[in-house]
Amino acid sequence: MKSMLRTVVSVFVLASTIFACGAQAPATAASDVVGTAVAGIQQSQALAQATVNSNTLTAMPATPTPGPTVEYVNLTEEELAALIDEAVAEAVAATEQATTAVTYTTTDDAVTSEEVVYVYDYYYYADYYVEYAEDLMAEYYTLYADLATDMIVELNAIESELSQLNDTLTSIDSSLQEISSTLEQGLAVAEESIAKLEDAAQQAQTNAQEMQTQAQDMLSVLQSEQQGRVDQLSQIQPDNIPTDKIAALQSAFEFVDFAKNAMSDNKLSRDELTNLAQLGKNAQAGFANFGGAARPGAGPDLNQFSGKFDEITTQLARGQMPQARGNVNQFESSLGSRPAGGPSLPGGGGGPGPRPGG
Repeated sequence: MKSMLRTVVSVFVLASTIFACGAQAPATAASDVVGTAVAGIQQSQALAQATVNSNTLTAMPATPTPGPTVEYVNLTEEELAALIDEAVAEAVAATEQATTAVTYTTTDDAVTSEEVVYVYDYYYYADYYVEYAEDLMAEYYTLYADLATDMIVELNAIESELSQLNDTLTSIDSSLQEISSTLEQGLAVAEESIAKLEDAAQQAQTNAQEMQTQAQDMLSVLQSEQQGRVDQLSQIQPDNIPTDKIAALQSAFEFVDFAKNAMSDNKLSRDELTNLAQLGKNAQAGFANFGGAARPGAGPDLNQFSGKFDEITTQLARGQMPQARGNVNQFESSLGSRPAGGPSLPGGGGGPGPRPGG
């Protein structure tokens, strides 16, 4: 492309010289005038295209600007997965732009210092998003490794592709450093060095495409796994039904305490989720049997809260920890005072029923 630009400019200079000497040139026929005009139009078009190509070559990628600090524990599992999906897509796009930049700068089998800087702008862009995607996946592992199974397998596969992509980007970096060192010494860049850079760029392009293919069904894997958790919990049946209204109310507080304890470390295990669902089914059955209409001195009408147990466990099964946490606190407030003489379970640490699984 750079050779074409130099050729076009040379033609333009030559044409200008001929027109400047036009007064000394012999008269031309009408057909020659027409031919000259057509050539001028073609020349203008070529110059215009060369300008477009030149602008494309020198256009810099937007510098990634870190946004506000995100507290990942305040995101749902789906929101965090969406961030990972977006970061992977950005890493793929940025890598493709970096490989295109390498192609632009090596088409004439030569690389200048300015072009090394130009390619580095794209390299840094790709490297940033690869690292960002890896960081996001590390956050997902921290929060959901004890709950997710299929998603962990999926993310492990994507992480493997990211690692390979990172290696090829490192190869591009090494090649650029080698070329830059040669140029600083005032030496010509060897063809082998340029070929090495081109090979690294081609491998990065291949890795980016493979990662894109691997990640394309990540969100559908998550949705399927979340629905599977919900379906599994729906099969749980009561195994310790309260025998009176006081016991039913106590079982509700036991559910609340267990949920708060399970969420205290900002993550949830499958055992904790299953145990919480069992407590919820038991309390729900007690509400159904002994809820009744509120009477003076008889406590709140429990029937109005019977759906809360499934609602909260479903939120947790879908990785909606922030919503579940707020729902649990609101539910606890709605239940009023704990029954006199009933078990006090601060932090979910005591009382009958299943214990936290992790």
